[in-house]
Amino acid sequence: MKCLMELILIGIDIFIFKYIGFYPGIIFLVVISYIFLKKLGFLRKPGIFRGNFPEGVVFLKDYQGPFYKANTAFKEASNLIKTFQLKDYAIIAFYYDRPGEVEESKLRYSVGIYKKNKGFPDKPSGDLENHCKTNNYYYAELPNSSSLYSFWEYSNAFTLMLGIKKFYTILNNSLNDNDFRRTFKIQDKNFKIKVGVEVYESESKMEFFIPLMNTEKFLLYKKDTKTE
Repeated sequence: MKCLMELILIGIDIFIFKYIGFYPGIIFLVVISYIFLKKLGFLRKPGIFRGNFPEGVVFLKDYQGPFYKANTAFKEASNLIKTFQLKDYAIIAFYYDRPGEVEESKLRYSVGIYKKNKGFPDKPSGDLENHCKTNNYYYAELPNSSSLYSFWEYSNAFTLMLGIKKFYTILNNSLNDNDFRRTFKIQDKNFKIKVGVEVYESESKMEFFIPLMNTEKFLLYKKDTKTE
């Protein structure tokens, strides 16, 4: 179903080539090429805004090693949501180190599930809590936090990774720009990202948060230095 629109557009272009003419077909081919490239993420980039991370609760597991090997962690978190039918939960990831500054084998990150608070925090079910404890997840409560915010819509693993790479490249470049820091009231010229948070709202949209307030409450990594 995800490819239905693409197939329809290709079919229309074949029809145009065959029954209307070569040049109209070329024009429509350019149009659908633009649509495809934009959908894949090549012709768009994530913007950075002032946003608010909504307070909530998380169950997290800590990991260590190259970020590109995090797929297993995400699958396990996804299985938690499916197994316990957690409709109000989303997958969340915390990245505490920056590649290039820390050896790949020592990069720290946490992956788990997150639920926004609606009023007071809801106590998780006993079955979920017991399962998480047995499988080395830990519980934490997160506060509201004024943050640098962005989002990215994706259709597959390639467009997902492209969006993540684009966001952090734009962010790193922006933090070196005086106007950007002034706009977002970042007064420290030596400001460094202590943690990057990614929330996967659905299978087609993710959000980025760089907490600027209550940052220490997001530094949740508890694992020792043993490499997995």
